[in-house]
Formats: sequence, structure tokens, C-alpha cells
Amino acid sequence: MDIKIAVQEKLNTAAGEQCIDYLEGTLVPDWLQGKRLLALVHCPTAARGVGEQGLLIFTRPDIIKQSSDLTLVRALPIKGDFSYTIETLAKDQAVVRAHIKAAGTNLVMEVPFAQPSSFFFNNVKKSMAACLEKVKQGIVPQFFWMQRYQLQIKGASAQPTPDLLNLTSSTTPTSTDPFGMTSFAPLTSPISPHSTPVPSSTSTASTNPFMSHAKTMPLLDVGGVNAPPPPSMNRVTSDPVLHGYVNLQAQSELASEHNLLDSTDARAPTTKMVHPKPPSISSTSEAWRISQDFGNNAGGSSSSSTSSSSSSSSSSSTSSVDKVGVPGTEFEDGFASLNLERNGSLPIRDNHFQEDQQDARGSTFYTNLDGHAFTAEPRTSLMGSQPDIDTLGYASVKPFKPVGIREEILKRREAEYTFPHDFRAFVGTWNVNGKGATEDLRNWLAADPKPPDMYAIGFQELDLSKEAFLFNDSIREEEWHKRVIMCLHQDGVYIKLKLIRLVGMMLLVFIQERHYPYIDEVIAGTVGTGIMGKMGNKGAVAVRFNFHNTSFCFINSHLAAHMEEYERRNQDYHDICARMKFEREQHQPLGVMQHDVVIWMGDLNYRINDLAVDTVKTLIYNNSFKELLMQDQLNRQRELSRVFKGFDEAPIGFLPTYKYNSGSDEWDSSEKQRVPAWCDRILHRGACIVPKVYRSHMKLRLSDHKPVSALYDIGVKVVDEKKFREVVEEEIRKLDRQENEALPQVTLGRNELKLGELRFMEERVEMVEVANTGQVNTMVEFVAKLDDKSCCKPWLKVEPQSTFMMPGDMIEVKMTAFIDKNTASAFNAGTDTVEDILILHLENGKDYYITVTGSYRPSSFGASLEGLVRMHEPIHEMSASQVVALETNLLTKQKASSADFQSYDIPKEIWMLVDYLFRNGIHKENLFGQEGLHSEVLAIRDFLDTGFPEEIPGSIHSVAESLLVFLASLKEPVIPNKFYQKCLDGANNFTLCKQIMKQLPRCHRNVFKYLTALIRELLMHSDDNRLDAKTLATIFGELFLRCPPEDKEREDAAVRNRTTNRQQITRKKATFVYQFIINEYDD
Repeated sequence: MDIKIAVQEKLNTAAGEQCIDYLEGTLVPDWLQGKRLLALVHCPTAARGVGEQGLLIFTRPDIIKQSSDLTLVRALPIKGDFSYTIETLAKDQAVVRAHIKAAGTNLVMEVPFAQPSSFFFNNVKKSMAACLEKVKQGIVPQFFWMQRYQLQIKGASAQPTPDLLNLTSSTTPTSTDPFGMTSFAPLTSPISPHSTPVPSSTSTASTNPFMSHAKTMPLLDVGGVNAPPPPSMNRVTSDPVLHGYVNLQAQSELASEHNLLDSTDARAPTTKMVHPKPPSISSTSEAWRISQDFGNNAGGSSSSSTSSSSSSSSSSSTSSVDKVGVPGTEFEDGFASLNLERNGSLPIRDNHFQEDQQDARGSTFYTNLDGHAFTAEPRTSLMGSQPDIDTLGYASVKPFKPVGIREEILKRREAEYTFPHDFRAFVGTWNVNGKGATEDLRNWLAADPKPPDMYAIGFQELDLSKEAFLFNDSIREEEWHKRVIMCLHQDGVYIKLKLIRLVGMMLLVFIQERHYPYIDEVIAGTVGTGIMGKMGNKGAVAVRFNFHNTSFCFINSHLAAHMEEYERRNQDYHDICARMKFEREQHQPLGVMQHDVVIWMGDLNYRINDLAVDTVKTLIYNNSFKELLMQDQLNRQRELSRVFKGFDEAPIGFLPTYKYNSGSDEWDSSEKQRVPAWCDRILHRGACIVPKVYRSHMKLRLSDHKPVSALYDIGVKVVDEKKFREVVEEEIRKLDRQENEALPQVTLGRNELKLGELRFMEERVEMVEVANTGQVNTMVEFVAKLDDKSCCKPWLKVEPQSTFMMPGDMIEVKMTAFIDKNTASAFNAGTDTVEDILILHLENGKDYYITVTGSYRPSSFGASLEGLVRMHEPIHEMSASQVVALETNLLTKQKASSADFQSYDIPKEIWMLVDYLFRNGIHKENLFGQEGLHSEVLAIRDFLDTGFPEEIPGSIHSVAESLLVFLASLKEPVIPNKFYQKCLDGANNFTLCKQIMKQLPRCHRNVFKYLTALIRELLMHSDDNRLDAKTLATIFGELFLRCPPEDKEREDAAVRNRTTNRQQITRKKATFVYQFIINEYDD
């Protein structure tokens, strides 16, 4: 039986009680009879409807067949006296010990050292934070709902259970790395095949797998600030960040920490916000009146010493781990020098990289607001004592949600039930050049007298370490996150809607708390436009949401650098627009341009053309901005309609924001003497957007860029609830009349698509018109054929796949054919053809069929290594049937008897690419870090497939990317699929790695040796090209080792179930390749 279902059956579902998460463990020291199940339970009806959480502890058998197998032995309310600490064990690194203290109970449990434990205690931590938050609001937790369970325990047995014993641990925790893997050795010194970690007696406080709690005193970690648990519910330590809410009165650099409830120096609220009144409703209407005061909260501030010590302790603990080199802290992958949190993914922290999700066990994490972990209903809090709020007020009125009518129908009549109202948005962008958050940001974020209604703050180059390009963790994220929170406008009370980061790009969106009930569908997305479109060193992060009846999309991007690369910047822009999709439940994904308001910020990197650096500086000193802006690349490209079509930018009246000497206002005085430029920009798209301010902030000097900000008054469509209900009722009556009057009917512009000849990595787009020529509304949808999972083949994309159409509507369906590295091999092998049949289904109507035909021109991209080494001539000189025969070994068998037939040691295509890199790119900086131009990659493809021209075309970066794309598109990777798991399992033992290599087919082994030799040669010139072994091992590890298709679902399931994670798999791949980089190998 599913464990969560078993626990749920033990709860009072009538009261809405819900099992949020569970964790299996063993009571110490009773290992034989001490098997326990910890269940985190939420009761939404408690505490004035805000909810309370408690911990139920059950005894459990090895296999739970039904709910009666669970016996409740302890019910612990999560309140002020609840705390826990975690310790690691030297003797057994597969488990950790959790010390739980509450209500006179002291339990010691051993739980698995795995992701489920991390998620469970993360939810417990959020429950503790929620309890503190309620107390600050004056809501004293009562936990009446838990009396039922306490009585049940007493009735079951008058004898104390083993849980009542005051148990303590006699084992001293240690600070050993749980993986015990081998560290990266210097390039010149080979490492031993395997090293055994030596236990250490160092305290676990700095390397705790969950939280950095001191063992001597239990700490409650709330919002990033550690504080002792409150001795009673009448006294609470204040904190600026609680459960996703932000109290802007907590200016930790200026105010001292004091108690909220004990404070007698509470200042009166200073600011009032009146809800916008619709034109047709009287100003005395209760439905539109607000009687809520906003402004300064009593107390709620934390001292600078708390913030500083927290930051410094975090920093020092990280550095001490790296410097001391504790035995056993080597990298499962050998990345011991990375500034990452240890112990894999176990440290408890909010995950800002993923969308709202449901875990593999069914626990729903409502993360539209990062703090709301237990309920989908929005909850408001002002983080301090507040007057009672009028139930008809703006902050507590929930928008009316119609049922039984489609959103598209109401959208068409939107003008009848909405009215515009201006809200102010602050948008800021700053390339921080990898620097720490050491400056006061209020000159940037709180420079205006009035607080904005929303913030969108983008950072670029947040972390410049090479590890940040490869892995998710970054110590800079939390550092800048906290600094931003401290420096938001002090007269506003804000909620963080979303934080999203991709490598060095981070976007934070905040909304004033009173607006939160009118926010929904908060979704984040990322697009990497680095090499092969996934390295993430350039690209964009975005957040979209609906505010009232207006959709917003904020994009923070970092485009390609260097003066001459404006075409690559244009390409990055179009890639972001095409690939940035926001997935929605039961709806089609949304693109960037499908929003009412789009604001695009970031380091766009467009420069000033055709002017010398001295000329530019002279014009700047003379305030001749107009002449300079005429030479601005972004302005030129916009005038030519090549980028940002439909966007506007406020007039620029500030100095160029790049490039300065860090720490000063002086222009770049380095050897390169960069030409000053307006690299950092903010553009907007949409109606009713009025820019009020557009400026740079010269007082902030830590980076070589200056921050930029813009203030916008945005006309938002606010719903007149009365008129909205009238429209809904009218439409429902209309739909009732139309029902059964006629069957749906559509007309297709054409029912056959002839795509012609398709080529590798060349997109072909065709449009099909669909018109509703019937008398009724209908839902049209492309549906999958029998036994298929998708409505079309993998190389074909249909947008939209479904849509709602009213009579007279006409839409264009976009059909995109694109054969890439994932699909090309099937065409070369003859197992797929450019043929498909699409089924367009009408709800309650008939089906229509669209046939798709075409052909594919074979390419060396997507071929097998076995076929390529036997291919003496360019592939375009062979017929399609010959290529198929070669890929299926039929041609080889026919030629095998011929005495003059001989295979190459490695494919000629790989040799030509590597030879070019060796001759021209060995000293080139950032060789595999910068993407090439798509047009040049296609030209290189043609060169390899035809043999013309005589020299490889394109830049060195395009050749490098072509090599990576070539390897990624191989029919079977360099290390064949059947050796995939063996390589991961033996990655830390060079002897095992060599044994695996001996089993590889000859051509695969030759290619592997040839490419690792190239990597070693590149590293010998690392002073010039700035490459390092770990980065190259990670890049080529992903290409050499690909998960077999038959194991992909299993691996994905393991990631979902938290038995492994992507980062661990990536590191194992990198470790395998790294072994052959630092060790000479010759079979």
C-alpha cells in the first residue's frame, strides 16, 4: 500500500487534515523494534483558518499493507519548543541522525542520507517558520486538533512507549564526506585508482548535510537567520524573511533587533492605499472600499551583526572545508575544489530552479510564492501587529472565478467588465561581474520617495566560477538574494513571487502584499544560448504571471559579448523568443510575446560602432549622447527590424554603463581600453506602459558595469466584479441556447503538406489555416494515433496542438519540421521517413486528416562510427540506399571480401574538425565556451558532407561547436550504450575504467583516445585558452556517455523518486573522462 495513503486514512479528513510529507527511520538505540514512520500533517482549519502543522510518529512493519499496520505512538505539535538537529556518523555514511526535541520529548532517529530526508526536514523547517509568522501576527497556536491523537495514544496503552525515553547519542558525529570519492589530482600527477576516506573528528556544524546547526544548542533556521528556539509562544525573534514574506522594515544595517510582541515603540502606520474605483460604481460602495493601513510595522528588524555574522560564518565554513582538505571530502566526481555545498543535494534550501511540482510520492509543493508550502489558498501577512482588516477590503477580497465557461469566451468581452488602473513597476538590471554583495543597494532599489507596486530585478554574471557553468549550486545566489531583500523600499511590504537563476543570470520578482490575492499563474523559465544551447553562460531567465486581468512577462538576459558579435546577439535574442515557453496545466504553453506586458532587461551587450575610444569619451564629456546613440548597435538593429520588433525604450539620458574600472567611476584603463557603451538596457512592449524614469546609478561601483533602473506606470485591466458576473451569466445563457443546435464543423486551408527535402538542423515551417465554419463553439485538438503517445513524430512540432474556436474564428496552425541530433540517426539508418498523418479532432464532432510528406538528405551528422570509418567518400556522393546499407552493415558484408577495402582508424570528419582546431584554436580563449553562428555550423556541415570547399568555413568557435554537435548526434555515443552503467559505477577507479575501455569496439576506442589526446593538448596551453580539466571533462562526459533510450525512463524515475539526481550522474560522467585526461592511457 502507498505509505502516504495509509497515513492519510489515519487522519481526520473531515477537518481537511493532510499528510504533507513522510519519512521512514529507526529509533535509536532500539534498532530491532524501533522502526518508525514520521508524518508531517497540516490542519488548514486551525489557527483562525491559517493552519497548523504537527508531527505524528507511528510504529511500522517492514511492509505496510494497510493503514491498520501503523500504530500512533507520538503526536508532537510544531510550535515554539520544537527543534531538531542533524548529525553525520563516521561508522555509517548511509544514514544520519535526527535529534528531535518537543514537549518534553527527546528522540533520536536514524534516517537515510538521501533526498527524501532533505525534503522532509525542509518541510519541517517551513512549518517552524510558519509558526513564528503566526505568532508575529498575534495568532497563538492552540493545536486543539491534536488532542484527538494524544487521547488515542493514551487510550492505546498506559505504559510509556520507547519514544518517551530521553534518548541521547553516544556516537560523536564527524565531518566526513558521505561519498568518499577520489579528488581531482593536478594535471601532471596521476592519482591512485581509489582512495579510502579517513574518518575525521571535526565537528559536523560546518558540513551538516541538512543545516549548519551547532550541536550544543538547537537552532531554528528561519529565512536564512539562525536563532535559538523561543522559550515560549509569547516571545519571538524577528526576522526580515519569513515563509516567503519580506518585511521591509527589517533594515538590518540600520536598526537593532528587538522583539515584536514585547516592543512598546511601535510606530503608527503612515500610508494608505485605496482600491481603484470602477467608473460605474459609487465611491461609497463597500465592495471597493479599503480600510487597511500599510507602512511601518512595529519592530521586525534584525541587526547588521546578525546578518553579517550569518554571512561570514557561511562563507568561512565553506572556505574551511575547501582549505583543510578533510579526508573523504573529495569529489565523488573529483571536483573537490568547487565552491559547492557538500553532500550532494541534501542541504535544506528553497529550490528556485524548478517550477511548481508534485513529488514522486504525491506531496504537492505549492511554490507560486516560495514560502507557501502547504496550501494553494493565498495567505496574507504584514509581519507584525496590524489592525483587523475589513472583509470587504482590497487585501482580502478574492477574485470571482467562473465555473462552466471557457476563458476564451470571456476574454473576448473583456472591455465590458474591466477598467484600467495604473500600477508602478520598478525594473532593475546589473551585471555584477562575479562580485560579492558588499554594497548598500538602496541607492538603486529604493531611490524614489514612493514604494513601487512590484519589483523585477535582474542580475548577470552573478557567479563567474567555471563550476557555475556546469552545476546548479552557487554561493552568490543567497548572498545577493538577502542583500536585495534588505534594500527594498522601506515603505512597502513585499512578497517574493519567484526567484529563478541560470548560472550567472538571476531574476527576482516581488509584489506588494496587498496585491497578492490578484496574482496567479506564476511560472518561471530559462533558456541557455551558450554552446550547443545548454551551457547557460549566455541566455535568459524569465518570470510570467497574471495580475488582475493583465499578463506580465519579465525577462532578464545576457547576450553574446564583443564589439563585432552583434549578429550573434541577434541570434541569441531570436533563440530566447523561440525557446522560452511557460508550461501551464491544462493549457497550451505560452511564449514570450503572448503577454500583455513584456519587459526585457539585462546586459544586452550591444556596443557603439565605428567610433574610436577617445572620440566616444570626448562626445560623452560634451553630453553629445544623440550622436553616440546614432551609432549604438541596438538602435541600428531595431531600426532594421532585426531585433526587439514591437519593443520601445525610454530615452537614454545617462552615461554609458560599461566599462569602468571596478571600484571607481573611471573608464576602463586596462590594456584592452574598451569603448564605453550602453550595454545594460531595459525595453518594454505592450499598451498602456508609460516610462517615468530611466537611469543609471553611478554610486554603485563594485562592478565594471553600472546598474540601471526604470520606473513604469502600467495600465492594468482591473475587473469590475459586478459587471463580470453579468457577462458570465449572459454567456452561460447563450451557450445553453446554442447547445444541440448544430454539430461543429471546420474548414482546412489544405490537408496536405509537402515539405520538400529536409536537411540536418535546417528548420522548415508551414502554416495550415483552420476556420470554424459551423454554428457552434468547438474545441479543436491534434490527437495521437492509436498506440502513439504524441500527435506527431518527434521531428515535427505542431503549435497550437489544441485551441477553442467560436463560429467565424480562423487560426493558423504552425507546422515546424526540424531534424536534429536526436532524430537524424533514424533517417540515416532508414528506420524513419519524412512522412506522417496528423489527426485534427473536433470535440463532439468528426476527425480531419492532414498528410505530411517530404524527403531527407543524409548527413554525416547522425551516422554511426562504424559506418563513418567505412565511408571513404563524402556522404553526399552516396545514394540514400547505400547510406542505409552502410548503417545496417549490409554494404560492409558485401565489401568485406574485397581485398582493397579498408576501414579508417577514426572517421575522416572527426579528424578534419580536430585537425583544424589543433592548427588554429589551440591558443584560442574560451574555445568550448562560446557558441558559433548557426549559419556557419550549417556551412561546416556542408563541408563535411560534400568535401567542398577545400578549407573548413566559419570561425574557430563554430568549428568547436560543430565537433560537439557531431558527437552528440552519433547514432551510438563514443562509449556504446551497453557500457553506460559500467562506466558510471567504475568512474572512480582508473583500473576499472581501463578494463571497460578494452571491451569497446575498435573504432569507438580509437575516437575516445583521439579526443582525450586533444583535451590533454588543449590543457597544456591553458594559460592562453583559459580551459581547465574539470570543465572539459564535464562537456565531453555528457557527449561520450549518453543514457541508453531503453534506460531513460528508469533514470528519469530515479531522479523523480530522489534516489539519485542529475548532478550526481553528470559528475560521474565527468569523473570517468577525467581519469583519462590526467592519466596516460595506451592499450
